[in-house]
Amino acid sequence: MPYPAVDPEIQHLLDTADTGVFPVYGLDDVLADPQRYALLRDLPDTPTDERVKVEDRYIPGPGGQLRLRLYRPVTDEILPVILYLHGGAYTYGSPEAEEGRSLQYAAEAEAVVVSVDYRLAPEHPFPAATDDAYAALEWAAEHAAEIGADPQRIAVAGGSAGGNLAAATALRARDLGGPHITFQSLTYPGVDTTATSQSLRTADNLPVLNRRALLLALQHYTGGQNLHPYASPLHADDLSNLPPTFITVAEIDPLRDEGRAYADRLTAAGTTTELIQLPGAVHGFDLLFPQAAISQRNLKDQVRALRDALHQ
Repeated sequence: MPYPAVDPEIQHLLDTADTGVFPVYGLDDVLADPQRYALLRDLPDTPTDERVKVEDRYIPGPGGQLRLRLYRPVTDEILPVILYLHGGAYTYGSPEAEEGRSLQYAAEAEAVVVSVDYRLAPEHPFPAATDDAYAALEWAAEHAAEIGADPQRIAVAGGSAGGNLAAATALRARDLGGPHITFQSLTYPGVDTTATSQSLRTADNLPVLNRRALLLALQHYTGGQNLHPYASPLHADDLSNLPPTFITVAEIDPLRDEGRAYADRLTAAGTTTELIQLPGAVHGFDLLFPQAAISQRNLKDQVRALRDALHQ
């Protein structure tokens, strides 16, 4: 089944993109070369927002010192927490690389965003990133008063690989009786390591993320197929008793069908789930091209879902 056309504005931005070292076409070649994906780990210049204070915290982590980047609205109110896991095919990325999203979540969802600088593959394969994410969740709950936050109102959120880690963190908290998670927001999440979906099988020539790039990312992260539920949440035996969930999938994305399948399984397990599929959107559209109309609409939807869940 062929993919539909890319949204015209997104297509124009793809055709004229100057995104630095990140290739809007050919990510597979980058992920095949350690010297090239190492360049994607450099910290970019970051935006600012006078409504939000930004600071780094360093906590003991499973692999040593773990950096958390905190975004707190300038207010004396006790706020909810959004634990944020950045994307990057498990091999690159940083809190700074997605600072625009974290600032918007903090200011407009009115929450303390705790963004996790988790360990990256292939140097640190599964379960390193999930261990770091869960350690950050426990720290945020235990130190909520210190950061002016409410430990009973915690959401987990992330996109792509970060969506995988957010989903895994929610599963782990449920399994271990850990900190209470109120909500999860998963944006074009990778939740299936089997790499067998229809949207993946036909994704050879897509922009931003193609089939070979995704297979390389999974090889770096899990060594190949891995059905542990914290690596492949779609294959968890039981998806009951998870927090209400908001899932965004892009129509022109190898990860589209697994995000939809996860929403279906959550719904079948009794979890309140909202699914939005964005026509004409490609993987990472909102991060690469936040100025696009489709990006702005969806970011507002993400903020709306988080704010409504955390401020009931």
